[in-house]
Amino acid sequence: MMRLNQTMSGKPFQMLAVSIDDGGRTAVTEFFSRTGFKLPALNDTDQSVGKMYGITGVPETFVIDKKGVILKKVVGGMDWNSPESIDYFTKLAAQ
Repeated sequence: MMRLNQTMSGKPFQMLAVSIDDGGRTAVTEFFSRTGFKLPALNDTDQSVGKMYGITGVPETFVIDKKGVILKKVVGGMDWNSPESIDYFTKLAAQ
């Protein structure tokens, strides 16, 4: 996810992590510090965002266009830096 975010730097694209951990910002900060994970993050400790998007578990990823429309939902892990992913997001950003 971080590599894709770096690859797409300068384009109209942003990867955003959403944490549902009960520990809130502290848990996110500790995880990021421990793992070196670096992305903008939203805390959703009351899971209101998750409910709004209908998440069924983690990880889940939503691709949302410039108008806020969900274009794709991915359940589980994925190689976000694969050539296919980069091509998909490059074409999407060009729209």
